[in-house]
Amino acid sequence: MTGSTFGPYPAPVPQRATLAAQVRDVLREAIRQGTWPENLPGELELSRKLQVSRMTLRAALRMLTREGWVSSSQGRRRRVLRRKTQPLPRESSNRIVFLTAVPVDRMRSLHLLHVDGLREKLALAGFELDVQVSPTCFSSRPDGALEKIDREHPAAAWVVMNSTVQLQTWFMVRRRPCVIVGARHPGITLPSIGTDYHALGRHAAGQFLRRRHRQLAVLLPNEEKAGHTNTVDGFRAACTAVEGAVVRVVRHDGTPAGLRNSLRGLLHGTPATGLLVALPQFTIGAVTALLDLGVRVGREVSLIGRDGDAFLDFVTPTVARYDINVPLFVQKLSRMVLTTARGGGILRNDTFLLPEFVPGETLGKLSAAS
Repeated sequence: MTGSTFGPYPAPVPQRATLAAQVRDVLREAIRQGTWPENLPGELELSRKLQVSRMTLRAALRMLTREGWVSSSQGRRRRVLRRKTQPLPRESSNRIVFLTAVPVDRMRSLHLLHVDGLREKLALAGFELDVQVSPTCFSSRPDGALEKIDREHPAAAWVVMNSTVQLQTWFMVRRRPCVIVGARHPGITLPSIGTDYHALGRHAAGQFLRRRHRQLAVLLPNEEKAGHTNTVDGFRAACTAVEGAVVRVVRHDGTPAGLRNSLRGLLHGTPATGLLVALPQFTIGAVTALLDLGVRVGREVSLIGRDGDAFLDFVTPTVARYDINVPLFVQKLSRMVLTTARGGGILRNDTFLLPEFVPGETLGKLSAAS
């Protein structure tokens, strides 16, 4: 799905749960930019350009009417009540804000390497990395928290990791220079760098299929991340041409008990024999839970960790997984951030890295008796 354009203003296609509110945000920002000096276009034209239903559009227009941006409609086009506003000049800054929901001391070791490497590269170029921790910015209603940080920490560019569609939409609509670490959500036009999870999903499924596994599952935390969606899409795509291949997508709440319950469900009835597990903490949790349940990992059930981390080197049995080339990732990330900061604009540019597959004892061939 691609974005539309209202004159010079790029109109993103809103997505998902808060669709009417996101349509409202897009229209409000277009009014601020002076896209329509007098009247809004008709409903049919707006719904077509934004790729939303007229019911959703009307809900957004009602919000704008209540907020005093447009007049109510009485069989004619809505009149713009607030005129184009000139943005306040932002002071030049050598600050790059790295926005995260997780404090540095609780980050994955891989992400710590990314942050430290990025800080070093930026310092050599005369920029300072300012890590800001705000779980609220990653909630379903991040606007207030984002506006506060934006006001108190003027930045040449932003870097956001593991971001929600609401957070990405906020940066895009307000035209803040921002680089996404991870996958972009559909309709977002910010530059991004991350793992090619679609290709990874296809590759992981192929590893199971060539070892005769047909009952497969992808185990994910219960959170809406574009990378999770891309993983599942790639995994399923590899299985469509294989007769008898069944793919289950199982979510868990991120707790040890929740993970264990999800695994119990996969072992009942027709058990899954091939598991792709997202995030290293849940990979090690799945391995230990399966062993505790009396399952011979690598023989009765095979497992691949989608995301590598250093501590997985110390797990027995050895874990099959995907590892990122950290120096290469940091090099590409810092280059993208510096380009964004120096340009002061928003350019769509996606960089996808395919991690290296590391074989391990948790991945085995399905025996003929299974």
